[in-house]
Amino acid sequence: MVTKAWALWFNRNEIRLRGSRKAGKDVVRWATQYLEEYWLAIKKEQSTLVVAERAVSWLPPRANWFKINIDGVVFASQNAAGLGVIIKDDRERVKVAMSKKVLVPLGALEVEAKAFEAGLLLAKDIGIQDVILEGGSLVIYNALCEASLPPSSVALVVLGIMDLCKEFRRIEFSHVKRKGKRPAHF
Repeated sequence: MVTKAWALWFNRNEIRLRGSRKAGKDVVRWATQYLEEYWLAIKKEQSTLVVAERAVSWLPPRANWFKINIDGVVFASQNAAGLGVIIKDDRERVKVAMSKKVLVPLGALEVEAKAFEAGLLLAKDIGIQDVILEGGSLVIYNALCEASLPPSSVALVVLGIMDLCKEFRRIEFSHVKRKGKRPAHF
């Protein structure tokens, strides 16, 4: 019931902000699907969860590769979010860094997904081809590794990231705890 109420509220905000409206039956179907995805994710997490956590300190990539560390932050009081990206080479030299404020009220998971996307776009812009994309969201990491389906709130962003991955020669994904992504966080 709570999920259906949330879906109605979400639809109301969509109408107010973007002008797109879903029919009542579509809102209920969407809420039901969202809840089913949630329960499947919980069940899958309990049975088989892919976790490849790295050491807490930053580890450089192998020779001739680049590591993209990302982080996202929610500024709830400002209805905004922040994205941080830092790309280093195998000698731990910073190739490029970016900090960006996004004036959209996003949740923590959505911000993390957008940070993953921003990291890949930045890497593409500077023309590097062999990358390790490292972030702190286990949900996004598992979705990118195809170990679980992404939640519907970030499914389109994750699909976009997967398409963007095709533009790189070699790409790997890595999950790291907050201390391991401290440069991107700051």
